[in-house]
Formats: sequence, C-alpha cells, structure tokens
Amino acid sequence: YEVNVSMIGFGLYKETINLGIDESVRLDIRMKEEALQASEIIVSGTRQKFKKSVESSTVILDIRDIRNAPAFVEPDVFRTLQMLPGVQTTSDWSSALYVRGSTPDQNLLMLDGITVYNPYHLGGIFSTFNADAIKEADFRAGGFPARYGGRMGAILNIINREGNTEKVSGSGNISLISSKALLEGPMPKWRNIKGSWMVSGRRTYFDKIIDMMNIPTGDGESKNGGGKSENEGTFQFPYYFYDYQIKINTDIGDNNRLTYSRFYGRDILTFEFSDSESGDDGNRRQSDFNINWPWGNKTNGLTWRWIATPNVIVKTFLARSEYSFNMNFNGGDEFISPSDSTALDGTFIMDTSSIAWGLRFSDTIEDNTLETEVTWLLSEDHKVTTGFHLKDIDFILAQHFDLTMEALDTTFTPLDMNDSTREISAYIEDKWKLTPSIMYQVGARATHYSLHDSIYVEPRIGLKYNLSDDFSMKLNWGRYHQFLTIANPQDENFRIVDFWMGIPQDKKASISEHAILGLEYLSYNNILYRIEGYYKDFDNLLTQKEGDFETEESDTTITTNAINEFWDT
Repeated sequence: YEVNVSMIGFGLYKETINLGIDESVRLDIRMKEEALQASEIIVSGTRQKFKKSVESSTVILDIRDIRNAPAFVEPDVFRTLQMLPGVQTTSDWSSALYVRGSTPDQNLLMLDGITVYNPYHLGGIFSTFNADAIKEADFRAGGFPARYGGRMGAILNIINREGNTEKVSGSGNISLISSKALLEGPMPKWRNIKGSWMVSGRRTYFDKIIDMMNIPTGDGESKNGGGKSENEGTFQFPYYFYDYQIKINTDIGDNNRLTYSRFYGRDILTFEFSDSESGDDGNRRQSDFNINWPWGNKTNGLTWRWIATPNVIVKTFLARSEYSFNMNFNGGDEFISPSDSTALDGTFIMDTSSIAWGLRFSDTIEDNTLETEVTWLLSEDHKVTTGFHLKDIDFILAQHFDLTMEALDTTFTPLDMNDSTREISAYIEDKWKLTPSIMYQVGARATHYSLHDSIYVEPRIGLKYNLSDDFSMKLNWGRYHQFLTIANPQDENFRIVDFWMGIPQDKKASISEHAILGLEYLSYNNILYRIEGYYKDFDNLLTQKEGDFETEESDTTITTNAINEFWDT
C-alpha cells in the first residue's frame, strides 16, 4: 500500500508499506512545512467524519471558525456558538448558552475534559476560554452518547492546543480590552521520551490605562471649616481579569502518553472610598469603605493514554476543578468632638468614638473526578467503549457579619453550609456498521447518587441510514439525569456568580429525554447541510421561590415544576 498524507502548508508525505494477514502497522509522521500551489483542495477529514458519525446535533469548531465569526470586541467561542440554530441567549451582553430550551446550568462545559462551573468573565459578557489557545470546540446540542452524564442540556468540550513539536514559536494579540500572548514548543528529548508544551495568558488593561490618566476626583480639602469633603484624589478603575493556561504532552515510548492541563482565571474587583467632614462646632467625621471581591476558576487535569494492544486503548483521567468567590465589604466611621475639659497645658481634649463593620460572603465548589475508559476496536467497523466515572463534589457557602463598637465586638454567621455529594457511574457503548448503509450506536449509563438510595439508568440509542454516499438519515434518543442545580434568580441577566448545590435528599433528580430525527447532506465542496426536528421532555426541575431565600426552612426555598413538553423554534 502507498500512504499519502497532505495538509495545507506542508509538503506531501508518501510511504510504501507492506501488510501481512491480520497485521497492524503504526506510523509516526513528521511533516515538513512547504508552500503549496494548487487549483483545488479537497478536505477529506470532513468526509471521513461524515461517514463515521452516528450522533445528531454535533458541531466541531476549530480556531479558524472562531476567528472568522463575527465577534463582540474579540473572538469568543461562546459568541460563535450563539449563532447556531437552537442556541439562544438572554441579551446581547450575556455569553451564557440556552440550548434548545435548556438553561446554562444544564450544560456540561469542559476544558480538556475538566468540568468548569462558571466559565465567564465580567458577569457573563466574556467567556473564560482564550480563543488563541483553543484547538477545537466539540459542541453537542442533544442526544449525546453514554460517556457523557450528569447534565440534561448540551455538551461543550474545549480542547486546547497541544504545542509545537518541532520548534519554539509564539504569538501576541492586543484587542480593545485585553492583551494576550502564547508560547509553545517541543520538550527536550531524552531517550524514548518526547513531547510538547503550550503556555498562554491574557489580561485586561483598562485599569492600567485609566490609572495612568490621573483623572482627579473629589472637591478638594476644605480650608474654611465649612463642612466640605476632603476626598481629593485620582480615579482608580476598580476591575480587571486575567487567566492563563498550560498544557504539556509527554510521550513515553510509542504506547504511552501523559497530558497535563491547567487553567487559572480570576476576576478582581477592588474599590476604596474615604470621606471626612468637619463642622463649624469642631466636630469631625471620618468614613472609610472598601470592597475586595475576587472570583474565578482553577482546574488541573492529568490524562494517561495507554495503547495496550493495536486494538485496545485505555485512558485514565484524574482532574480537580474549583470555582470560588470571596466577597468582602468593610467600612467604618470615626467621630471626633471637643471635650468639655482641657489638658494641663491648656489644649482641648478630643472625645473619640468609632464603629467598624465587615461583611464576608464566600462560595466554593470543589470537584474531584476520576475516570477510566477502555476502547476496544473489534474491527474497522465495530467499536466497543466502556468506562467508570467517580465524581466527588464539595459545596461550601458561608456568610459572616462582623461588628465592632464601644463595648461590643461580635460576629454573626447567618449562613454556613458545607455539603458533599458523590456520583459513581459506569457506562458501555457499542458502535457497529452493520451494512454499508446501516450503522448503530447503542449504550447505557448507570449512576448512583450519594444522597439518593437508588441507581439511575440512562439508555442511549443512535441509528444512521445512508441513503447515498453523501446523504444520510439519523435518529437519536436518550435519557439524562442531573444531580446539581443552582439557586440563582430565574430572570437574572447579569450573572457574576452561580450558587451551586446538590439535589436535596428529599427531592427527585431532574430528568430529561431527547428525541432527534435529522437529515444530513455533504456536498462535493464539503459543505454540510443539516435539518433536524427534536423533542425534549423535562421533569422534576427545581427553581427558587422568589423572596424566600432567607427562610428558616431550607426545603421551602425550592419548588418542583413538571414540564411535560418543551419546544423551541
């Protein structure tokens, strides 16, 4: 056989190989950059995906798609997805995804397979994913397979770039709101170990630009004792965000690969205000107020991929994801007034009294995940995948109020919640091309939720019938459960934080069923045309009662709604 490998910007690679009966040959190919001139380019990868895919409602975007799409200030994967049919948002200011009637908390959002719980900057205006570091975005609007669980809406898995294996290279970008940089290159080779790395980061600079402008504020210090404010100063922009991503791939021999992925992002809001007033009677008041409010995500993931045999691939995944915010409000007043008595030297004695207060509000969700997946290639047209999934989640929500004044120093704790949940899942999936025209993908997922004494079974079915080489019909059906919810108001448009919690013990897990029927046509120039009709059923949805968030009985803050049919156009 002669193997030909081609890619835009690289020279054609050719190699002749000999294959014996039932023999497998592995090829590691390194392509050389070369300028190509041709009258026609055929992208065969799109056609191969079209032939092998059984799932409906799946879109894979690469970095070119994200950069070429209309953007708000700078390229954003969420803004690109909002242009797809069935994907909506509440306003032009929000990047949250409402997919076919599902709310944002019902979507499973992942970065290199690691769950991200609040993937937004600036209250949802921007996503936390740096477009320059993205390799591709795998988006599934419904009917997703058995390996995905724990969500009822949609699946979005962002895959970061793996780094340049040949040379060190980098890029930079300056937009209206932020500066970005990316650096990548090969790892030093040692014996049979090789690999690549990628580092990227970005930061907004509105605060730095405005601070350098030295914009004056205040009325200046009072010189005549007329009670004017003495808060003269320069305006300091109170907000900025930053994030960075690291990805390292290490190949140990030909059959083992370790991949480490890290993301760290923070939004920082700081504000300080000081004011003083003096009266004609000698009384003086000094007031101070400040806000210190950081929030964001931190993820770490390690993946081991082992090619046990040419037909068996084992992948083990260990990840930790943390979303947290700490809101701190502090203030105080100091009152100074002349005393009726005088000191021995004849000067006035000033009476001083003060009051200080502080409000601390914190929320943290910690997700620790272990997953093992085994893929068995029975033949070129038959594949079986099975796996095990363990997820431990800790929810920490607290509120403290400190008050200090004369003869009083106390702390109130109106809210202190520390809960934990565990999800243990196992799944199996069989994908088989029965005939040149018929292909199926059948699977099932079983999950045990720690707060419920039951096992939830979720069957998944996918069928594909090829009417011709370029025209196919697909049918997908599946059942999905969700064991997490948020306690945010229903009509919240500007969302800075999400208050996550597990489904209570006395409440049923939310459940949804997807049914999708579609037709797909791949034209000669590799344009995919798709038309789909879908049905989604929701049950046991939990919503917060308006105005009851501070009630003493926690289970009265949630009400159960049953929605038998949910359609959108």
